Amino acid sequence: MTEKSILSPRAACLGRVIMLLFGLALALVLVEIAGRLVFDFDPLPGWAQDFNNRVGYELRPYQGYEYISQSDEFAITVKHNSRGLHDVEHILEKPVGVFRILILADSYGHAREVPLEAHFARQLEALLNDSAPEGMTFEVINAGHFGLGTVQEYLYYTTEGYRYDPDLVLLGFYVGNDVLDNYGPLIRQWNAVETVDFPHYEYVSGTLNLIQPGMDSTRRFKSWLRQNIFIVNTLAGSRPPDRVEVGDPTSITDQTLYVPMGIYLKTATLWDEAWGVVPYALRDLRAAVEADDAQFGVFVIPDRRQIYDADWESALTKLADLDPAALDREQPTRRIMDVLASEHIPALNLLDPFRATDERLYFEIDGHWNEAGHTLTAKVLADWLRDEALIVAMEDGS
Repeated sequence: MTEKSILSPRAACLGRVIMLLFGLALALVLVEIAGRLVFDFDPLPGWAQDFNNRVGYELRPYQGYEYISQSDEFAITVKHNSRGLHDVEHILEKPVGVFRILILADSYGHAREVPLEAHFARQLEALLNDSAPEGMTFEVINAGHFGLGTVQEYLYYTTEGYRYDPDLVLLGFYVGNDVLDNYGPLIRQWNAVETVDFPHYEYVSGTLNLIQPGMDSTRRFKSWLRQNIFIVNTLAGSRPPDRVEVGDPTSITDQTLYVPMGIYLKTATLWDEAWGVVPYALRDLRAAVEADDAQFGVFVIPDRRQIYDADWESALTKLADLDPAALDREQPTRRIMDVLASEHIPALNLLDPFRATDERLYFEIDGHWNEAGHTLTAKVLADWLRDEALIVAMEDGS
């Protein structure tokens, strides 16, 4: 009797622990089921990204990971700052005597392929400060984010970028996909998807509308759960790996090649419609910038296939059903420069200075700028800013 009375409480306690663990496991299973079937907790869009209801995506503050080329082109430690930018730290309040330049761009601005100190924004800041008037300092803030189009860059500026109080906003417009990224019907067709979950333009009843899928109440609720509830965050697969490997040559398919090559088509209805959207996206961004008493300019980033014959021929060889006669290699930069001129937006076309150098400026497999590409971009930008008097206000001390 004595032994039984001693063991019974222990057994009861063990039973309660087992039931508690079973209840927790069941709760996790129910959250998983509810998340996937009811709330659609699909994985987040990419490495170190969260959904942003207004912009589409945002980079995670303090996120760090190894960014490795499977082709041995680079091995970089990427680290975001406290505001989710791939840059050094910048306080929001602009110090006295500082002329601030905010860079908006896609993956060419994000630039995970080179060390941070080699980034064109960091080099541009150094070049400008080498000749800065006494008592004045230039500060260049890099808000580049892979995958964004002009529409999302505009929305980033109106929700976050303006808070830095920039004196000049420079948009990096990449001809390879920025036209595509702004227009819903073209995104769906050329990426073979049924829905677009990030902001874009779309014609509705004959009227061009800015579509923001993230502003849907259900999507906003799911985003909040995903980013604020630990269990949901974990089950959604939203924690990025510590090591990201990219640039596998065997992963390049006909479909991935068709997307950038579409920009060269002389005649294509959806592409022409997408080009018609570009002025609206630029006007929205310029209006927002100028409303904050800042200047606005654009530097046009060429596609490497425009510069290197080998890259152009390689794409055509892999896409045997694409008629070279239907393509115009000069068209992307010509069309965007025409748009910028018609909108009276100061613009720098990087195509000519890039073609004029013998040094390779792009990684051959990855396709983004190498360190030489960033260095040349910084130099050409610095000269252009001075020549166009886009930094004259600072030089006058006003």
